[in-house]
Amino acid sequence: MVHVLFHVHEIRTVQRQHNIEAIGSQVAYDDHYEYDEDPTGEEVSDYDEEYTTPDVLPVFTSKEQHFSVEVGGDITFPCQVENQGAHVVMFKHIHPDGEHRLLFVGAMALKQTLKLTKDGNSFKLSGVRRSHAGSYVCRIETSPAIEVTHTLDVQYPAKVRRVSQEVQQVVQGSSVTLECRADGNPPAAISWSRQHGHLPSGAQSEEGLSITLGDVDRHVEGTYICTASNGLGRPSSASMTIKVKYPPEIITEQAILHTGEGDEAKLVCIVHGRPTPTVTWTRGGQAINTDRHISSHDGLHRHALTVKHVKDDDFGDYTCTAMSPLGRTNSSLRLTGLPRTPRLTSSPAGGEKSSYTLTWEADSYTPVIMYRLQYRKLNDNRVSQATGPWDIKLHSTGTTTGPAVAPLSSGPVQYMSHAISDLEPATDYEATVAVENKFGWSGDSQIFHFYTRKAPSSAPKSETFSSTFHAPKSETFSSTFPPPRVRHLAAPSRAPKSETFSSTFLRPKSETFSSTFPPPRVRHLAAPSDAPKSETFSSTSSAPKKVAVGQSASGGGARCVASTLVAAVVALALPLLS
Repeated sequence: MVHVLFHVHEIRTVQRQHNIEAIGSQVAYDDHYEYDEDPTGEEVSDYDEEYTTPDVLPVFTSKEQHFSVEVGGDITFPCQVENQGAHVVMFKHIHPDGEHRLLFVGAMALKQTLKLTKDGNSFKLSGVRRSHAGSYVCRIETSPAIEVTHTLDVQYPAKVRRVSQEVQQVVQGSSVTLECRADGNPPAAISWSRQHGHLPSGAQSEEGLSITLGDVDRHVEGTYICTASNGLGRPSSASMTIKVKYPPEIITEQAILHTGEGDEAKLVCIVHGRPTPTVTWTRGGQAINTDRHISSHDGLHRHALTVKHVKDDDFGDYTCTAMSPLGRTNSSLRLTGLPRTPRLTSSPAGGEKSSYTLTWEADSYTPVIMYRLQYRKLNDNRVSQATGPWDIKLHSTGTTTGPAVAPLSSGPVQYMSHAISDLEPATDYEATVAVENKFGWSGDSQIFHFYTRKAPSSAPKSETFSSTFHAPKSETFSSTFPPPRVRHLAAPSRAPKSETFSSTFLRPKSETFSSTFPPPRVRHLAAPSDAPKSETFSSTSSAPKKVAVGQSASGGGARCVASTLVAAVVALALPLLS
């Protein structure tokens, strides 16, 4: 065997030049081989062969492949060769940015930083990183050189990156844009949502790299979240907060607060604004500075003025005022001892044919002393008669006699009622009610509709129908019937002789029976008509010992009746004889 020294002079990459020496700068191979990689990435080889090149050249049997693997996975690149002989397989990596790195020359690893191992002519890369993406080339320096190129696509979960500021303050009426970017392979989709609610558009979420909010007000304030996902790992998200600068706004919980003497009352204003407004309470333009009037703030938006042990002179109007560098506003609240507007609780169908009991609740911290009831009839189309006057009933609750009594209950809610009489049957009405205590009248309740029942129709008198049947004279009929047919199981017996049956119908004494029947019930659409006169129905029956039927006709009529009866007897007897 011819011993040849193989010198590795230098291997240069596109970034820097390396002088690599292996085994004391000399590696024993069967060839004297010089390898150089110029800055363009093209390998240059210089052979000083001391033997004849074989006639059969090597061929890569592995086909080019595209591999996709997630970060942290393993991948094996095949570089199988046929007729390799003494030829050396080189393995290198070309990064997507164009950088070339020679990894293996034959069995010698040149990049110890990679977890790359060689098994025959296959190269296994373990613990894949994002930087490992690119092309991997198997190459043999023949003339011309042969190579197989594999590509590696490294996939990794999306990671979102916030482009806009984390907190943005904008002026009311302006617009603001929130933007995110995401890095991931495969590319990630970005969606937008709002913490604790829907987006200003009303949607639960929207897709896109950015979201723009126009003509903003305090209702768009909050935290917005952009989320990126590509199906690998967990979605990645980032949040941005919008704060809107706007002048003070006031919302009152109750513009009118009903209370009573000696009670505690609390007037409340809900105040919004950025910057945070200051709030003051006044009455009649004067500041309130008494021990019984205490202002408080819950630290957010709720401002309250508490009035302890309410007195008569505490009733009236109060004003809460909110101020900030962007503006000033105020709202009025009323503390009153008047009763609330009553609420009717009757059933619309609870009326009788000419009366109706109206019930309602009156909310008053002092006793109700009077109530005003108004009602009127509706026309056939259930439309209030525009020109029809109201019937007004004004009653003191102290009344204990008369058609109307209003029982009171203890506490602020008082249950009251009034019985309305002299109403028309089957008629629709509408009503409204108001109540009064010592401080004055409440407002009128909402209009309430009710109706009376229809009056029942009068029962008609009974009617009597009378009819008399006279029995005819007795007549004798004779008839011969064949004997009944008998089915014999053994020897048949002699047929019996025919037998003769005779019936005699005697004229009974006539008797008269009378019965009274009520007339049919009549449903009257309008006024009921007069009941018909009664009629008497009378029938004549025979004496119990004989069967006789009579009618007012004589002679031929009597014979007809007798013949009919005979036919009936025959019809009844035939089934018994068969």
